[in-house]
Amino acid sequence: MYKILVVDDDRSEREGVKFLTKQFNWDLEIAEADCGEAALAYIRDGNPIDILLTDIRMRELDGLQLAHQVKALSPHTKIIFMSAYGEFEYAQKAIDLKAIHYILKPVEIGEFMRVVSNVIQMCDEDQQEKMKNERIQEVYWKGIRYEKQKFLYDLIQGRGMTAEEDNENTGTVIHFSGYRYLRMVMIHTGSRFFDMIDLDAEAVLTELTAGKADFVNLNEVQSVLLYEGKPEENEADIIQMGTLLVGLFKENYSIDVTIVTSGLIENLGQISSEYNLMETMLANKFFMKQGAVLYTGEVIAGDRDVSLYTRNVLIEMMSWLKEIEVDSSKIAFLIELLQGGKTVSENYVKFVCTDLLKSILGRQTPQNVSGYMMGLERIHHAASLHELLKVMQSIAQDLVTSVEKPQELLSRVIEDIVQLIDREYSSEITVESIARQVYLSPGYLSRLFKKYKGKSIIKHITSIRLEKAGELLLTTNKKITDIGKEVGYPNFAYFSSLFKNSYGKTPSQYREEHGL
Repeated sequence: MYKILVVDDDRSEREGVKFLTKQFNWDLEIAEADCGEAALAYIRDGNPIDILLTDIRMRELDGLQLAHQVKALSPHTKIIFMSAYGEFEYAQKAIDLKAIHYILKPVEIGEFMRVVSNVIQMCDEDQQEKMKNERIQEVYWKGIRYEKQKFLYDLIQGRGMTAEEDNENTGTVIHFSGYRYLRMVMIHTGSRFFDMIDLDAEAVLTELTAGKADFVNLNEVQSVLLYEGKPEENEADIIQMGTLLVGLFKENYSIDVTIVTSGLIENLGQISSEYNLMETMLANKFFMKQGAVLYTGEVIAGDRDVSLYTRNVLIEMMSWLKEIEVDSSKIAFLIELLQGGKTVSENYVKFVCTDLLKSILGRQTPQNVSGYMMGLERIHHAASLHELLKVMQSIAQDLVTSVEKPQELLSRVIEDIVQLIDREYSSEITVESIARQVYLSPGYLSRLFKKYKGKSIIKHITSIRLEKAGELLLTTNKKITDIGKEVGYPNFAYFSSLFKNSYGKTPSQYREEHGL
């Protein structure tokens, strides 16, 4: 839809133009002004127009003066003049303004239709040309972006130039982008994320840093942001920005990320070495709290924080083990190692926990073997020390309260999954997303669910969604497409097909049959 502004100090003339415009069913939004000053104020107040239809003879600011100022504000606005017979001098000035669209008064219907139709066609052509140029521009910038990202990716992977080569070459990314200094921010999600979401990371970081930013997607779980750093930035500034990023991901995407920020980079040859240092710090992510923010300029302090956090979590785990009267001396030994300045690995901590699991379950029975296998799965798939603590707490709680301990543990996990599906069936839940929440592998979870419920998780989710859809069809007047979206099926054709397979009727037939 285009907007046309009708300007004339004679109200009857304006009404006549508006009447004719509506009669021809043009897709036009009509605004009006009774003088040139009012028309100019309307446009300057943030009301863009596509077509200006104005009388020439008006008091104070006449049509020619108005057109001149409108052209300065909006060169693409199409201008149509209205004038009485015999005003050739004005017509000549209008032609000088490149406003060759002219309607004589009194208005002749055929001429009015021809002139306005031509102007609308010109607007269409301008719109098509604009869209074409935008597509060309988009392709161009995508090409530039790809080449730039590939160049940065090679630098990160150590396939770029050395510091000496960078100093000799003023056409590199740092110089080309206007960067004097760079910092890198590594964002690690711990689970598949960056290939599943359209993240405008550059815009986010540009806003946070009030400067330039570049984004390199390394894989599904890890991306690197490069931004214009400042020598005067201190550790507190860097940690604050990292904390803001952690909060942004949590708020907008409901995902916990680990942030590692590099030191100041003055040449491209430093990028690879700084990235390797960030990777080294990230290797300890299992022992970091959720939303950890690290800085390579303070490696020692960062390691100290990780050790302190690990010790606190292990102490909490030991207290849980004591509640169920299990020997926690092996956890105590891990704590002693940390106090002595030693490091412990993720694999060793998980090995200790699997050994403790045997003690928890006691003697070998078929039920205990089943519980042990599930416990192993949950321990193995814990992505952090915090998650491992939750797994061990869950096992401890279930064993304290249950009679048939291992069997009860399995049943409780399945019931937790059923409740989770009941809560989240309308979202894009998958076997993988559910498995992550209960610390099991997707394959093991699928087998376990089918064993206890007699059907696969996917079939259970589908049946819940279709059952809810049937209820909504009979108890509400909502559109069927909206009902499909509400129960987790944004694709209407797919929703309708699934519903018919289950109920033997399409959603509309099902609703009609029940009198709605």
